[in-house]
Amino acid sequence: MSTDQSSPAMSHTENNTGSEFLVDLKDVYIDGFSDDEWHPIIKGVSLQLKRGQIMGLIGESGAGKSTLGLAAMGFARSGCKITGGSIEFDGVDLLKLNNRQKRAYWGTRMTYVAQSAAAAFNPAQRLIDQTIESANRAGIRPAAESRQDAVELFKLNGMSRAILCLMPHLSQLGPDAPHLSMPFRPALSRPDLLMLDEPTTALPVTSPE
Repeated sequence: MSTDQSSPAMSHTENNTGSEFLVDLKDVYIDGFSDDEWHPIIKGVSLQLKRGQIMGLIGESGAGKSTLGLAAMGFARSGCKITGGSIEFDGVDLLKLNNRQKRAYWGTRMTYVAQSAAAAFNPAQRLIDQTIESANRAGIRPAAESRQDAVELFKLNGMSRAILCLMPHLSQLGPDAPHLSMPFRPALSRPDLLMLDEPTTALPVTSPE
C-alpha cells in the first residue's frame, strides 16, 4: 500500500523495510488552537493498516477524521499540532523527520485527495498538465509516458480523453468533472498510501460520457 529515508521516491520493492504495517499509529494525540488556547481534539488514537488494505473513518462533521488522516502522513494543518504518540510509515516514524524529509514522501509514496476537488485545480492550466505534475516532478517516468498513463486512467474510468485537454473551470468541464478527475492526479504516482478525504462528496449520479 518500503523505506530509505534518504530517497523514498525509489521503487517500492527496493524500499521495503519488511515492516508488517504500512501505517502504524500508536496513542496519537493532536491539539487544536481556538479561543487563545490549545485544546485536545484527538486523544490517544491507535490504528494499523497493512499494504493493500482499505480503511474508512466514520464520524460526524468536526470529529477529526481529516485531521487524523493528515496526521497519518506526518502532517498537521495550521492551528493543529501533534502532541503525542508515534506515526510510522513503513517502519519509519514520521514525527522524527523534518519537513524537508517528509516532503520527499508527500506526493510520491503517500498522496492526499482533498474534499474540495474543484478548488484544488488551477483554472489557468490544462487538466492534463496538472494531472501529471506530481509524477513528473518526482521523475517517476518520462512526461510522455505520464500523459499516456493519464489517458488510460481516464478511459478505464469512463472519462473522455478530450477532458484532459480542457481548462478545469466550470465553463469548460462542468460542475462534476473536477471532482471526478481529482483522484487521477495522485494515482499517477502509484503511491503506497492514498488518503481520500470524503471521496464520494458531491459525486454525480451518473458518469459523464
